[in-house]
Amino acid sequence: MRAPLPAPTGESPSHGDAIWITLVTSDGCHFCHDAEDLLAGLARRFSLHIERIDLAGPEGADLARRLRVPFPPVLLIDGEYFGHGRISDRKLTRALEAKTESR
Repeated sequence: MRAPLPAPTGESPSHGDAIWITLVTSDGCHFCHDAEDLLAGLARRFSLHIERIDLAGPEGADLARRLRVPFPPVLLIDGEYFGHGRISDRKLTRALEAKTESR
């Protein structure tokens, strides 16, 4: 199941300048809920397109298998592995700042 989380304004950001976030989640995963909350807050500061993929689906299972992650959530920034499990607010903020500066 794919469901982009809406931008704070209710409109999707332009994909051309937005940082593409892929979040692989699982039902009942408290780290997944924490990551979603963190991303919702960061979306107020950064232009993000957040795509959520269900770990139980074929695409989520394939990503987890290829990246060899033991548990969700799995977070990718612009298609590159960032981390899994408990996502660090500070580390993610720094990564997004670096991405924004390099655009």
